[in-house]
Amino acid sequence: MATVSRRVLLPLIALSSPLSLAVETAIRTALFTDEMRELRLMVRDTLTPIAWWFVPVTAAASVLGVFVHRVVLRRALASATKRKGDPDAEENARVTALYVASSVPQLPALVATFLFTAGARVEPVMVTLLVAAAGVMLQGWTAPREG
Repeated sequence: MATVSRRVLLPLIALSSPLSLAVETAIRTALFTDEMRELRLMVRDTLTPIAWWFVPVTAAASVLGVFVHRVVLRRALASATKRKGDPDAEENARVTALYVASSVPQLPALVATFLFTAGARVEPVMVTLLVAAAGVMLQGWTAPREG
């Protein structure tokens, strides 16, 4: 397996949640009926405060993700040392740990995206997505280095 640069992988993972919002918006624009749009407007004032709650939830999940990353990485590297014949074992362990731990801040961001689909305003969702992206980048910046 080719070594994946952290400088490339981290932004790609961080952009996956905003990309899901873009895809959702395209699908909603293409498929929602006028009645669905009207329903979204009716529930906007109810769902927007709920969406704002996901900003601190995502911030907390971002911090938690750093610790999850360290635990998963430690276990994955311990498992990789048992596969002596696999030259890519350590790199695979690092990538796997990053993929697993990066989902921690992205899950609440995806819930916020669903709230936008249901009718919440876009502002809290965008802030939540920015916090989630920063959380993923934080995991990469604080991760133990190779070697």
